[in-house]
Amino acid sequence: MNLLRDSRARTVNCLRICFTGFIFLALLTPSLALADACQNATQDLHSSFEVTQGRGGIWGYMEQSSALKGDSMIGFQVDGKLQRIIVLFENQCRKMKKPSKESFQKVENILGDARMIFNLRPGRDPVKKIMTQINGLHSNLNKLIKELEA
Repeated sequence: MNLLRDSRARTVNCLRICFTGFIFLALLTPSLALADACQNATQDLHSSFEVTQGRGGIWGYMEQSSALKGDSMIGFQVDGKLQRIIVLFENQCRKMKKPSKESFQKVENILGDARMIFNLRPGRDPVKKIMTQINGLHSNLNKLIKELEA
């Protein structure tokens, strides 16, 4: 009789452990899926950033033109802020507060705007237009940084 009770007790304990493990796994799986999606988004942002940096960044672009060279410090600031928004997004991924798809798209759009500046040529496009684009990018970066830090 004691053997039967011990056997049942072991079975019940085993079922409790299995059930607890199943519940834990079920709760953990969506979190892992979100972490993976967030990690993939971060990798996409890094790749996009590396496209501009592979060309020397906005600063390098401005340094190559004698008409823009005098204002190249803003290009240096833009490059640093582009990196900063990616790091802010990445830090949100590491925290419990996951960034929204909207945040990802805003960062992605700003990186696209930075890439578009490389399509402008100081000899072909007016320097004033190029500086307006760069200043606009700088302003948008400042706004996005405040948004991501909130």
